[in-house]
Amino acid sequence: MSGIIICKTKTADNPYTFLNTKMSVYTYEELCYYIFNNMVLVGKDDLTDRLTAWLRDEIEMYDLADKVDALNQKNAYIQDVMVEILTFGEFYGTEDIKEFLGECKRIRTLKPYELDKRRADSYMMYKHYIKADAIYDEIIEYKESHDEYDEFLGNVYHNKGVALAGNLQLEEAKECFIRAFSLNKNNESLIEYFCVMAVTVDTATLQREIRKRGMPAGFLDDLMSEIADSKEDVHEMSIYNKVQKAVYNRMHGDIEDYDRRMDSLLSTLKDQFRNQIG
Repeated sequence: MSGIIICKTKTADNPYTFLNTKMSVYTYEELCYYIFNNMVLVGKDDLTDRLTAWLRDEIEMYDLADKVDALNQKNAYIQDVMVEILTFGEFYGTEDIKEFLGECKRIRTLKPYELDKRRADSYMMYKHYIKADAIYDEIIEYKESHDEYDEFLGNVYHNKGVALAGNLQLEEAKECFIRAFSLNKNNESLIEYFCVMAVTVDTATLQREIRKRGMPAGFLDDLMSEIADSKEDVHEMSIYNKVQKAVYNRMHGDIEDYDRRMDSLLSTLKDQFRNQIG
């Protein structure tokens, strides 16, 4: 897990892995951190016998395992099981638990498609673009079948575009961003549309589209400057962002850097795809 978590409990030799995201935790504190920050992705299957066996065998938290087993035997709500885990130790304080309970209450008020969007957005954080895209499709199908062409649907299209761009499905991403802008009127969707265009068309075509959409003079220069000024390729950058950097190199004649980035990208894309479908 990323970030620094101060752990006071035993560290497991074998981690506990959440099946939806393939994230692994080695301590009670890491378990709490994951649950607290990924409430909508934690499923009932994550908190059953597999977890309690890990609590006993790997980190020797027998009392907590017994409590979780007891709740599951009563068919308790999944939120109640999560709260039991979070409150067992001292990793989170009273105010944190109140915040978590408040979020549980808010989630219960969401419409099914709103909760689905939360879940898909959370998958995006872990670069599980295929899972996220499938959920966005279900939301779009539902909303459009009910003639609900609103800002919410526009935001779903925007996030679907981000998921598609993350898997380099750039033509489909471009369509999603322009569809999103037609519904949410958010300039961010339009900017993402042009970012995808910068990767998929030549500069002259891009400039014509910018003029057609009524963007201000100098917009292309600003767009290219933003790509040029972005951080050097790092692990946290999405595949799509790295492609933008590569295209910038190509447009400015840096063929050696372009070839280097594209070779790296192809390898990374294969690994990322295997991780998503594994």
